[in-house]
Amino acid sequence: MKRRLLAGGIGCVLLCSFNAKAQTPSSVAAVPANPNYISGKGRSPIPAAHKPVFVPIGMDLKASVGYTDTSLEVPSASRLNLMGIDAEVIADLSPFFGVTADSSYVKTANVFSTSHDSNVLSYLGGPVLYPVTRGKIRAYVHGLVGGAKVDGVIPESSGGYQLGYVNKLSWAVGGGVEYQVSPSFAFRSGGDYQHTYFYNADLAVRGQNGFRVVCSVVFSVWQYPKRRY
Repeated sequence: MKRRLLAGGIGCVLLCSFNAKAQTPSSVAAVPANPNYISGKGRSPIPAAHKPVFVPIGMDLKASVGYTDTSLEVPSASRLNLMGIDAEVIADLSPFFGVTADSSYVKTANVFSTSHDSNVLSYLGGPVLYPVTRGKIRAYVHGLVGGAKVDGVIPESSGGYQLGYVNKLSWAVGGGVEYQVSPSFAFRSGGDYQHTYFYNADLAVRGQNGFRVVCSVVFSVWQYPKRRY
């Protein structure tokens, strides 16, 4: 009788122990996937809201074309307003520094009611700096030197006029802002003070001052290398 009671007690204990193990939850639960995180080989998880942004490293070769408006001082006469086109090639060697080559052609008709035109062809080059960058907006300043051919009407002190041109040294300083629409496309707007030469009323070559505004579209032609920070 005692043996039967002992065997029954042991069986009851084993049965209770088995049921307890079957009902005990696992101590390690599977971690649900978080859609707000991405993972990479050899890197810690990065929030998706802070994914790397495309940034070109190295040289970025760009070309721009746009509209320009120039207010030009004419010796012994009033100022002329000339309009035309501006083209530029820009090589950004780093996010803060580059070099540029700029050419523009502006023209106005019927100068001083003489039925003759005046025009300026500029060809300049020099360094460009990017001192400030905020998101997609980047400020730039540049200093350019080269030449300019000024062609047009020469007002005389006697009241008459002559025609002539001067192809001589020219320089310009200025700056503006650039708005980056995509890695290969941007808008640029800026202004320059430009110094050129032309004849005065005594037919002597003298310096003249001009101010020009340029609005252009910038295309990234070639970038090397492309990578992400």
